[in-house]
Amino acid sequence: MALAKSGHVERLPSGSLRVSVLAGRDPLTGRQIWHRKTVRTEVEAQIALGRLLEAAVSGKRPDSRVTVGELLERYMEVADLDLSTRRTYEGYIRRTILPALGGTELRKVRGPVLDTFYTRLRRCGNPACTGRPFLEHTSFPALHVTAGRREAWQQVAATIREAIESGQLAPGEELLSAREMADRYDLRLTTAQHALAALAGEELIQVRQGRRSVVRGSRERSVAQARRPARHDCLQSRCPRHACKPMKPPTIRQIHAILSGAFSAAVRWDWIDRNPASSARLPKADPRPPSSPEPDQVAKVIAAARDLGLDLVALYLWLAAVTGARRGELCGLQWADVDLDLGSVDIAHSYLVLPGVKVRKDTKTHQARRLAVDNITVAVLAERRRTVEEQLEAVGMKLPDDAYVFTHDPLGAVPWEPNWVTKKVAEVAARAAIAMSVKSLRHYSASQLLAGGIDLRNTAARLGHGGGGATTLRHYADPVSEVDRRAAAYLARLTAPRTAEAEGQESPGL
Repeated sequence: MALAKSGHVERLPSGSLRVSVLAGRDPLTGRQIWHRKTVRTEVEAQIALGRLLEAAVSGKRPDSRVTVGELLERYMEVADLDLSTRRTYEGYIRRTILPALGGTELRKVRGPVLDTFYTRLRRCGNPACTGRPFLEHTSFPALHVTAGRREAWQQVAATIREAIESGQLAPGEELLSAREMADRYDLRLTTAQHALAALAGEELIQVRQGRRSVVRGSRERSVAQARRPARHDCLQSRCPRHACKPMKPPTIRQIHAILSGAFSAAVRWDWIDRNPASSARLPKADPRPPSSPEPDQVAKVIAAARDLGLDLVALYLWLAAVTGARRGELCGLQWADVDLDLGSVDIAHSYLVLPGVKVRKDTKTHQARRLAVDNITVAVLAERRRTVEEQLEAVGMKLPDDAYVFTHDPLGAVPWEPNWVTKKVAEVAARAAIAMSVKSLRHYSASQLLAGGIDLRNTAARLGHGGGGATTLRHYADPVSEVDRRAAAYLARLTAPRTAEAEGQESPGL
């Protein structure tokens, strides 16, 4: 082995020579930074050593052995993301990206690698799926309910509790959902829900809104305490046969956006020379025509809410229709944001609810907007405020300025949760026999404004969209608008008489 001041040359078993120069440590990963090159002769080794020494002195980065998983960890630490967006990214990284690409060296990721990854996701969203039949093994205990002194939910809770305490279910491990438990083990849904609620009350599991519950505790402690069964019985555990569920193109595009952002950061950090996501081929987005209810349908649902005695829900539906505000924006609306004299509503905040987080934050696009409202809307808002003030005055209290408009609390201290609103609106719409959601009212607002001749720029501004209205047209405008129908009628009136003259017939009266 020939030594040099800042590097060395070693002979490999194959007879080739490997030149190595230590250039320091990576400040992000703490790893040693090595410049290396393999050559055949001593002369080539000395030339390579000089070049690598020059590269090390100049601060040039060698090929990095950082993995995709390490990159994503660093990227998420510095990425400027909204709270809800961060939670969404973390879910995609944990469930999809890390199992498939987490251990791959960053410098080995190229466009074809991502193309293959996206193609497999289009076939099945489970990264473990290879296209061949297999069983999805689970460490979840088999649930058996027998007739006895204890209630069914107590027996289910006891079985899961024992699995947690024995280490069979490790901290951080996901449980089956209540619906999955009911379907797999022939239980009543309420039994599974009651059992999970009891375990959450004992702080053995953490219930996560919109996702599966997980076992509480630290992973380090579970390693020492684990006493997993020696033999896994798929028949007893009822391990299900895997069924492929293709991932939708919009979801794949969101995963691509995460990877592209991380790779761009790696380029800035000199970990790689180019962003491999720029050469990847994305799946075509499925055309999804917006669903926009008709005015009479919206009126029918609002009337149904009033018939059910849900006057505040009816007011929420009315404001959603006339303002086009997002559901969280209306949940975060306070009386201080409503100017009844000026006839305006300030949309500057949104109410966000995530596991362990309830916060009033800025809007989705981080833009505040002032919306004009009509006399009818001013009247119903004034009536609602007067009703609340009279109720509080009867008990010697006043309405705070920061009280929420849509709340179950008489003082307006706590707003409605967006998910509760979604469920309640769905119930009211079902009662009226109309398929309508909160978001469809946003479609309704955009479609009716454009059909009524309101220009695209003002429509987009009212909805809180940027980009000159491109988002408004792509996602919210009715695919067959009234303007388009007028265009079709104009062409028909222009063409029909000439067609009739050419055929020697009378015009059809267009």
